[in-house]
Amino acid sequence: MEELVRSLRNLGLAPPTGEQIVSLVDADPRVEQRLARELSVPPQLDSHLGGDAVLDTVLMSGATEAMLQSYNRKLQSEIASQKKQQDALASPKRIKRVPLKGLLAAQDAELRRRRQELQEGTTPQGLYVPRQFFDTDSTYCSDKDYKTLRPLEMDELEVPKRYVDRSLVVKVISRPSLYFGCTFVGMLHCGAALPITVCYFTARLTMTEDELAARLPIGTTLLIKEPFVSTNHAGIGGPITGGKNAVGIRVDTPSDVVVIDNEIDWPELPVPVEKSDRITVWRQEGPLCRAVRKGLQLPSYVSWGSTQQALLEFLEDERPGAAWRELKAAELYDIVPSSESAEWNSRVLVRLCAFKDAAGLACKHQKEHQAAANVAVDGLSTEDVVRIFNTTLTDATPRFDVADYIGPVTVADIPNAGRGLVLTRDVAEGELLLVCRAMVSSYSSDDGCKGMPLLRVNPDSGVTSTTTQVLAATKCIHAILDRPELALPFLGLTAGPNEPLSVEAQQEYPLSWSYECDAKKSIFADTDRPVSARYVNGVLRFNAFGPAAVPGAQRSDDEMSRSTMPHPLPAILNHACLPNVSSVFFGDIVTTRALHPMTKGTQIMHQYVPGVLPYNTRQRMLSKHGFVCECGLCTMDVMDGAENCRKREELLATVLPPLVDRSRALLSGGAEDMQRELASNLGELANELNATYGESRGNLRPDLVDVLYREALHVQTYDVPGAIALVKASLCAAGATPGDGTLDRLPDVHFDASIRAMLMLAQLEDNLKWVDAACYTHDCMIGGGLESNQ
Repeated sequence: MEELVRSLRNLGLAPPTGEQIVSLVDADPRVEQRLARELSVPPQLDSHLGGDAVLDTVLMSGATEAMLQSYNRKLQSEIASQKKQQDALASPKRIKRVPLKGLLAAQDAELRRRRQELQEGTTPQGLYVPRQFFDTDSTYCSDKDYKTLRPLEMDELEVPKRYVDRSLVVKVISRPSLYFGCTFVGMLHCGAALPITVCYFTARLTMTEDELAARLPIGTTLLIKEPFVSTNHAGIGGPITGGKNAVGIRVDTPSDVVVIDNEIDWPELPVPVEKSDRITVWRQEGPLCRAVRKGLQLPSYVSWGSTQQALLEFLEDERPGAAWRELKAAELYDIVPSSESAEWNSRVLVRLCAFKDAAGLACKHQKEHQAAANVAVDGLSTEDVVRIFNTTLTDATPRFDVADYIGPVTVADIPNAGRGLVLTRDVAEGELLLVCRAMVSSYSSDDGCKGMPLLRVNPDSGVTSTTTQVLAATKCIHAILDRPELALPFLGLTAGPNEPLSVEAQQEYPLSWSYECDAKKSIFADTDRPVSARYVNGVLRFNAFGPAAVPGAQRSDDEMSRSTMPHPLPAILNHACLPNVSSVFFGDIVTTRALHPMTKGTQIMHQYVPGVLPYNTRQRMLSKHGFVCECGLCTMDVMDGAENCRKREELLATVLPPLVDRSRALLSGGAEDMQRELASNLGELANELNATYGESRGNLRPDLVDVLYREALHVQTYDVPGAIALVKASLCAAGATPGDGTLDRLPDVHFDASIRAMLMLAQLEDNLKWVDAACYTHDCMIGGGLESNQ
């Protein structure tokens, strides 16, 4: 990728957009040719330029296509290299030592490349450094206690090989470099050295070289559990090198690395140890927490001032669990001034989402903490929804401090569907059932990755993941390691139909979870538990949400700009194309409301895919989850017959689009005869669609909703009563039951389209009751009351 981007820039061409980066891995030569044409147009080339510019573009296209062919050859070479390593696992060979000087020189060269990449990525539009790397299904995660593992020596190492029940202790002797994985040179006790790459090291990819070095300083002692000696240590998480491999240690998940205190008599390091003002390092607990765990007296070098600095560093690195443990250790050592205790406790508690406990402390933000805590009891008020929504209008990465609200629901085992959520009492339509904040949230415009799109390709599964999906996995892994209470709710979710259940997924699923408040218990929390990166990625693929960009973000169809957010409890909800609840996102919050009155014991279900899509399309999209949907809508579609479903899908794909294009043109002004002709054509399409539905089906006919509404838009120009009848028919097709200026039943699908239809009826009938009905429908789906609709 680096070479491709550099070559494009040398020709005065722009680097590929996020969407083009995703297309780069497509092996179809037609896609390659199309990309070459797109990339070969210089940014400054205007459409009015003459023949010479066109000729230049043709020449550029040929040169660009040759670059893409070279790039794809390197991709294939990298894939072949991965396969070769898998084949060689059966017959590993003795590892050859590389002179320390050569390893350090190679690491220095890698650091220079990263600096150059950042410099070359500077454009008038800002930093843009696309990074592409491979993944594989053949990854490792140790589930052993590191204290039980036998140490490895250099002369035992073979490649490729994974060492079960063994550990490797190394010291960091180089500055680390960061691509997606973090690479550094590690020295063994015997003086030999190896390059080491740790995947999912950090979600802050824009960290400077100095910041990175401060988090993993030279001299840090690491224990690697059950290490994998790879023919290419950076084979996953590192830049694609076209098969140019380097033997070293490949660490697939951070839980396989334990940062330990230097209790071994090491030989003198061959490089100078850099001084740093930073107290905490990557994944290591604070000095006071470590001292309590070892039963030591208060370390002489620790003061309240240094502890405050450590707390700030933990919070900066999104490690509130470590901050809490260090604060509790400081209290055990009695070094926290009483005048500062409440402020520091509340500050950390808020980062742990413990708003109720934070509100119980006399601190300067006590009122805000109380307001956040009240959500757990009362849910979101109308004012809350309006405030939160207005924030999303200006904030590109909205995150909200509110407690989770768990309404009248509980976790239950659903026959043939795993777990689900069922009602514990009767509920009314529009009732708030859940308010849940994401365990972590990943936006492409976050400072830690802004301007640095990622593309991870797994040749084994064919799955391609982009920036927010990859960084959400990193954040989830580190959040679970930092806060062990998150392991059960997250790892208790399934990772797909083909992935064996985790230990946690076989346990009873919690309805809620919280931090450990007891000082001793929190300090001795298991922060070295195994967290499989593969399982985390599976959970994100099958159970995380990828909501649309918030209004405050730059609107884009770019495939690299999506957000990714795991909400463990809402992820328990099962799917129905015909849902009975509405799940709506406000930044990192998801709210769930009842769409209809429901009785106690009813399973609440929302949509994984929109019910407005044709039956076959829905089933194709749901196939990755390993089930065939048999909800009420799907049952009706099946009863209509396979041929009728196929015909409906064909009509919507071939006949409707050109009619919609004509409709848009005519709505800006057109003669009555043209309006009548188009309305007639839409009416004929509606009749053809209607003919594909069975007589016993009833009014719910989602494919008709937009067609009837659009027909009404043109009929109203010459026949208002006819248009009114069509709009009401559109509402009926959405599952609603229109009355006199009101709905006797809310729609089942096409909620936004139904609101639009009611507003049209208010105009056609000059009846403001329809406006109230539209606002009521909106409030039942989203909340916020009338104010949020104005």
